[in-house]
Amino acid sequence: MRIVYFSCQMPFPATHGGLVDDWARINAMSAAGAQLALVTWYAEAGSGPDPAAMAALNRVAKVVHALPIAPSMSERLRRLVNLARWPSHVSSRMPAHGALAQLWQSLDQFKPEAIWLDALYPTALAQRAAKRYGVPMFYRSHNIEHRYMQGQVKRAVALRDRLAWSMNLPHLRRVEFETWAVAKAVFDISMDDLQWWQAHGFSHGHWLPPLVTPDKAASLSGPNAHAPQYDVGYLGNLRTPNNVEGILWFLREVWPMLLAQNAGLNFLLAGSTPSALIKEAAQVARNVTLLENPPDVGPVMRNAKVLINPVFAGSGVNVKSVEMLFTPARLVSSPQGVAGLPVAVQNCFDVASDAQGFADAINQAVRQGWLDKGEALLEREAVRAEFGFRKIEQVLAIMRDMTDAYQEPRSR
Repeated sequence: MRIVYFSCQMPFPATHGGLVDDWARINAMSAAGAQLALVTWYAEAGSGPDPAAMAALNRVAKVVHALPIAPSMSERLRRLVNLARWPSHVSSRMPAHGALAQLWQSLDQFKPEAIWLDALYPTALAQRAAKRYGVPMFYRSHNIEHRYMQGQVKRAVALRDRLAWSMNLPHLRRVEFETWAVAKAVFDISMDDLQWWQAHGFSHGHWLPPLVTPDKAASLSGPNAHAPQYDVGYLGNLRTPNNVEGILWFLREVWPMLLAQNAGLNFLLAGSTPSALIKEAAQVARNVTLLENPPDVGPVMRNAKVLINPVFAGSGVNVKSVEMLFTPARLVSSPQGVAGLPVAVQNCFDVASDAQGFADAINQAVRQGWLDKGEALLEREAVRAEFGFRKIEQVLAIMRDMTDAYQEPRSR
């Protein structure tokens, strides 16, 4: 099956949850025999896309187009003008005339049978492609995006961040609803979000959880090479407002409780692009090691007895929680950290919503140590199958059936 795959941002290297989800799906489709023409975007810094990233994309896709998002004044002005109709992130993924002509020329030769829109923001271009080739568009929903974005604006601390997130709010709800309506089928990351859309009249959604690549699954769940150096660990992006809010809450409210009971506890805080607030809080807190931008998540996640996810806002599914399942660590999360996942998966976590409950759950988990045998380990191994590559075979079967039955005139 020939699929034009619109990826919202450069999916490799996969440095945060959304990219991890995207990159795993690209690999799963390729492994299942799909031929991909990958269209993605990168932040232009004057030197073009990263060669290592392009080499990785070319290994899994027959055709690769990496389009720039330029940080120029003209680009910012164009986005401001387009706010009359489009959210900022949608506007930034509308290629200029010359780049668009080159894209069509390449895709004309590819002869796509379906369009896959991964995340909302390339929706305008994906819809044009579907009309041009007379093929159905399928949508991968990562969040209830307009609600997620409102939450990020509310939680952004710095004025500059709040303004940047706010530019994406105009028309976002309309664009998201229109995308759901146009898509032949929607594959939602979250069971909870899927129910929300069903309550709003959409019945063509399917649950598609984040997938874990076989090599990552092996690195996270393989035999224990050594005992973990840290009692508590966190790995995730340290920049988005909801993650920053959760980590600051943990450092300021939960961690002092833990140290008061056991002064020897240590905490590994790891993740991409930590904000200034995170850096400051980590420096002030006792027994905290901040590891910025680790190149490999496996050794980090295997280096703590207990992994935590203290996030209290958002939608979709926390990809970090799915990856945590593949480790032998004990798992402690807020309710939002396990939202959108099946009950059997949620049962693998100790879930607490207040500081004292979170601290108590961590204390007990530290005393228990890594899972190495018993019923709890068997339960976790059973739920890991939900996130394997076999899921994508079901998705491709649905797409093939709908594509075969699809009849729509082309529009050039």
